[in-house]
Amino acid sequence: MIQPSLHAASKWIIRNTIISNESLTPEFNLRLITIASPLWMSTPDSCPLPDPYWAFYWPGGQGLSRYILDNKNLFHNSKILDFGAGCGSASMAAVVSGASKILANDIDKYALVSTKLNFHLNNLKDSKIQYSAKNFLDEQNRNLSVEYFNDSEDQNKYILLGDMFYDSDFAELLFKWLKRIQDNHGTRVLVGDPDRHPLVESDYLKRYKTKFSKVQLAEYSLPGYVIKEHYGFNTAKVFELKFH
Repeated sequence: MIQPSLHAASKWIIRNTIISNESLTPEFNLRLITIASPLWMSTPDSCPLPDPYWAFYWPGGQGLSRYILDNKNLFHNSKILDFGAGCGSASMAAVVSGASKILANDIDKYALVSTKLNFHLNNLKDSKIQYSAKNFLDEQNRNLSVEYFNDSEDQNKYILLGDMFYDSDFAELLFKWLKRIQDNHGTRVLVGDPDRHPLVESDYLKRYKTKFSKVQLAEYSLPGYVIKEHYGFNTAKVFELKFH
């Protein structure tokens, strides 16, 4: 498939998504594919962009963004890496909360287009934001994420991950990477997730080589339409991960 330019992708997103604020963060309007969208039941060839995960407001992302908005004092003047930024909701919440610097990262370059469109839609300035489509888990890029936090010793530092623990093998890669950053910089790791199996099932937790503990910070009940859209998950939880 020949991928469209960023400009063409932007126009496609505007034409084919629905503006919605039906979520745990009604403060934000987001361009999404919802049940009300003609694309909801369409085949993959209806979308010229690869797997538009960024076009859905996943439960963990909703919970994490809600937590940031409800605890603005924790994020004021903070430095944030929004890993797997998707639609950009966590980065938007961080801006509203007064974060001083944000790196929105997603290996799908069209997710970053979506993030920029959602910032514009909500009249939020993104002057404090950098964008990166680099895969920080690749060996040649791992130092980039470590270096991002090097000059911020006096700031609160956070890595935000919404709905990223969907696969146990990928989870182990994430744990190793997160531990390295936390060991070097004391960065807090906040996760939004509706209790997917890599984070909760004992068989998986026992086999991970990277050991960690979870501290639950919040739990939110999802609205009925969100439960229907997202495989029956009925709550979104926010955890802090601490590595041993």
